[in-house]
Amino acid sequence: MKRERFTAARLALAGIGAAISLGAVILSFYLSNISLSLNIVAACGIMLPLTRKYYREAILAYVAVSALGGIFANIHVLSFVLIGGFYTILTVWMHNREPKIKWFVTYPVKIVYSCFVFFVVYYLTDIFVVNFDALNISIEPAGLMYFVLNLIFTAAFLVYDALLLWGYRYAVPIVEKITKK
Repeated sequence: MKRERFTAARLALAGIGAAISLGAVILSFYLSNISLSLNIVAACGIMLPLTRKYYREAILAYVAVSALGGIFANIHVLSFVLIGGFYTILTVWMHNREPKIKWFVTYPVKIVYSCFVFFVVYYLTDIFVVNFDALNISIEPAGLMYFVLNLIFTAAFLVYDALLLWGYRYAVPIVEKITKK
Protein backbone atom coordinates (compact mmCIF):
# COMPACT_ATOMS: atom_id res chain seq x y z
CA MET A 1 0.00 0.00 0.00
CA LYS A 2 1.43 3.32 -1.06
CA ARG A 3 1.53 5.82 1.74
CA GLU A 4 0.31 9.31 0.90
CA ARG A 5 2.67 12.15 1.72
CA PHE A 6 1.85 15.55 3.01
CA THR A 7 1.58 17.75 -0.05
CA ALA A 8 1.15 21.47 -0.35
CA ALA A 9 -2.43 21.10 -1.57
CA ARG A 10 -3.37 18.87 1.36
CA LEU A 11 -1.77 21.18 3.91
CA ALA A 12 -3.29 24.24 2.27
CA LEU A 13 -6.79 22.75 2.47
CA ALA A 14 -6.21 21.85 6.13
CA GLY A 15 -4.80 25.32 6.80
CA ILE A 16 -7.84 27.01 5.28
CA GLY A 17 -10.11 24.77 7.33
CA ALA A 18 -8.10 25.49 10.49
CA ALA A 19 -8.24 29.24 9.85
CA ILE A 20 -12.02 29.11 9.43
CA SER A 21 -12.37 27.03 12.59
CA LEU A 22 -10.04 29.18 14.67
CA GLY A 23 -11.76 32.38 13.58
CA ALA A 24 -15.14 30.91 14.47
CA VAL A 25 -13.94 29.62 17.85
CA ILE A 26 -12.44 32.97 18.82
CA LEU A 27 -15.49 34.89 17.60
CA SER A 28 -17.78 32.55 19.55
CA PHE A 29 -15.95 33.61 22.71
CA TYR A 30 -16.50 37.31 22.04
CA LEU A 31 -19.96 37.07 20.43
CA SER A 32 -21.74 34.77 22.86
CA ASN A 33 -25.16 35.45 21.31
CA ILE A 34 -24.22 33.55 18.16
CA SER A 35 -21.75 31.09 19.67
CA LEU A 36 -23.79 28.04 18.61
CA SER A 37 -23.78 29.17 14.98
CA LEU A 38 -20.08 29.91 15.12
CA ASN A 39 -19.35 26.48 16.57
CA ILE A 40 -21.16 24.97 13.58
CA VAL A 41 -18.97 27.09 11.29
CA ALA A 42 -15.92 25.78 13.19
CA ALA A 43 -17.07 22.20 12.56
CA CYS A 44 -17.44 23.04 8.86
CA GLY A 45 -13.87 24.31 8.83
CA ILE A 46 -12.61 20.99 10.21
CA MET A 47 -14.81 19.20 7.69
CA LEU A 48 -13.04 20.92 4.78
CA PRO A 49 -10.02 18.55 4.64
CA LEU A 50 -12.31 15.63 5.47
CA THR A 51 -14.24 16.15 2.24
CA ARG A 52 -11.11 14.99 0.41
CA LYS A 53 -10.49 12.22 3.00
CA TYR A 54 -7.40 13.95 4.38
CA TYR A 55 -7.73 12.58 7.90
CA ARG A 56 -4.18 13.28 9.09
CA GLU A 57 -4.43 16.88 7.95
CA ALA A 58 -7.83 17.26 9.63
CA ILE A 59 -6.37 15.94 12.88
CA LEU A 60 -3.47 18.39 12.63
CA ALA A 61 -5.91 21.23 12.01
CA TYR A 62 -8.01 20.09 14.99
CA VAL A 63 -4.99 20.02 17.30
CA ALA A 64 -3.84 23.46 16.12
CA VAL A 65 -7.28 25.02 16.54
CA SER A 66 -7.74 23.41 19.96
CA ALA A 67 -4.38 24.66 21.20
CA LEU A 68 -4.70 28.18 19.80
CA GLY A 69 -8.37 28.36 20.75
CA GLY A 70 -7.44 27.39 24.30
CA ILE A 71 -5.07 30.33 24.43
CA PHE A 72 -7.58 32.86 23.13
CA ALA A 73 -10.93 31.47 24.31
CA ASN A 74 -9.93 29.46 27.43
CA ILE A 75 -12.72 27.06 28.58
CA HIS A 76 -15.08 28.20 25.81
CA VAL A 77 -13.05 26.14 23.35
CA LEU A 78 -14.41 23.00 25.03
CA SER A 79 -17.48 22.81 22.79
CA PHE A 80 -15.21 22.78 19.75
CA VAL A 81 -12.79 20.30 21.29
CA LEU A 82 -15.51 17.79 22.18
CA ILE A 83 -18.11 18.27 19.44
CA GLY A 84 -17.00 20.54 16.62
CA GLY A 85 -13.59 19.01 16.11
CA PHE A 86 -13.10 15.53 17.49
CA TYR A 87 -16.64 14.34 16.93
CA THR A 88 -16.72 15.69 13.38
CA ILE A 89 -13.58 13.74 12.52
CA LEU A 90 -14.90 10.62 14.26
CA THR A 91 -18.33 10.60 12.61
CA VAL A 92 -16.97 11.32 9.12
CA TRP A 93 -14.38 8.57 9.57
CA MET A 94 -17.09 6.10 10.65
CA HIS A 95 -19.23 7.22 7.71
CA ASN A 96 -16.44 6.75 5.14
CA ARG A 97 -14.99 3.56 6.59
CA GLU A 98 -14.59 0.65 4.17
CA PRO A 99 -16.11 -1.81 4.83
CA LYS A 100 -19.01 0.24 6.15
CA ILE A 101 -19.60 0.16 9.87
CA LYS A 102 -23.16 -0.92 10.52
CA TRP A 103 -25.64 1.49 12.12
CA PHE A 104 -26.13 -0.81 15.13
CA VAL A 105 -22.45 -0.26 15.95
CA THR A 106 -22.16 3.45 15.16
CA TYR A 107 -25.26 4.65 16.97
CA PRO A 108 -24.33 3.13 20.36
CA VAL A 109 -20.88 4.71 19.99
CA LYS A 110 -22.50 8.06 19.21
CA ILE A 111 -24.93 7.75 22.14
CA VAL A 112 -22.15 6.85 24.59
CA TYR A 113 -20.08 9.77 23.31
CA SER A 114 -23.02 12.16 23.71
CA CYS A 115 -23.48 10.95 27.30
CA PHE A 116 -19.78 11.57 27.93
CA VAL A 117 -20.01 15.08 26.48
CA PHE A 118 -23.08 15.82 28.59
CA PHE A 119 -21.29 14.54 31.70
CA VAL A 120 -18.32 16.82 31.01
CA VAL A 121 -20.53 19.83 30.35
CA TYR A 122 -22.91 19.19 33.26
CA TYR A 123 -20.61 18.11 36.08
CA LEU A 124 -17.09 19.19 35.30
CA THR A 125 -17.47 22.66 33.85
CA ASP A 126 -20.69 24.03 35.34
CA ILE A 127 -21.35 25.77 32.02
CA PHE A 128 -24.73 24.13 31.74
CA VAL A 129 -26.87 25.80 34.40
CA VAL A 130 -30.66 25.79 34.36
CA ASN A 131 -32.66 27.56 37.04
CA PHE A 132 -35.63 25.21 37.32
CA ASP A 133 -37.21 27.22 40.14
CA ALA A 134 -37.54 30.24 37.84
CA LEU A 135 -39.15 28.01 35.21
CA ASN A 136 -41.58 26.56 37.79
CA ILE A 137 -40.32 23.04 37.08
CA SER A 138 -39.94 20.71 40.01
CA ILE A 139 -37.96 17.51 39.54
CA GLU A 140 -37.27 16.07 42.97
CA PRO A 141 -34.57 13.43 42.52
CA ALA A 142 -31.44 14.98 41.07
CA GLY A 143 -30.66 11.76 39.19
CA LEU A 144 -33.98 11.96 37.36
CA MET A 145 -33.26 15.54 36.33
CA TYR A 146 -29.83 14.51 35.04
CA PHE A 147 -31.36 11.58 33.12
CA VAL A 148 -34.07 13.74 31.50
CA LEU A 149 -31.60 16.46 30.51
CA ASN A 150 -29.16 13.85 29.20
CA LEU A 151 -31.94 12.25 27.16
CA ILE A 152 -32.85 15.60 25.61
CA PHE A 153 -29.17 16.34 24.93
CA THR A 154 -28.67 12.92 23.31
CA ALA A 155 -31.68 13.43 21.04
CA ALA A 156 -30.36 16.85 20.00
CA PHE A 157 -26.89 15.35 19.53
CA LEU A 158 -28.24 12.67 17.16
CA VAL A 159 -30.07 15.36 15.17
CA TYR A 160 -26.78 17.29 15.00
CA ASP A 161 -25.05 14.11 13.80
CA ALA A 162 -27.59 13.59 11.02
CA LEU A 163 -27.28 17.22 9.91
CA LEU A 164 -23.48 17.02 10.07
CA LEU A 165 -23.40 13.99 7.77
CA TRP A 166 -25.96 15.59 5.47
CA GLY A 167 -23.76 18.68 5.20
CA TYR A 168 -20.72 16.49 4.60
CA ARG A 169 -22.42 14.64 1.74
CA TYR A 170 -23.47 18.00 0.29
CA ALA A 171 -19.99 19.53 0.60
CA VAL A 172 -17.99 16.67 -0.92
CA PRO A 173 -18.90 17.33 -4.59
CA ILE A 174 -18.51 21.08 -4.14
CA VAL A 175 -15.02 20.82 -2.65
CA GLU A 176 -14.00 18.23 -5.24
CA LYS A 177 -15.14 20.57 -8.01
CA ILE A 178 -13.24 23.51 -6.53
CA THR A 179 -10.02 21.59 -5.79
CA LYS A 180 -9.83 19.29 -8.79
CA LYS A 181 -6.46 19.15 -10.45
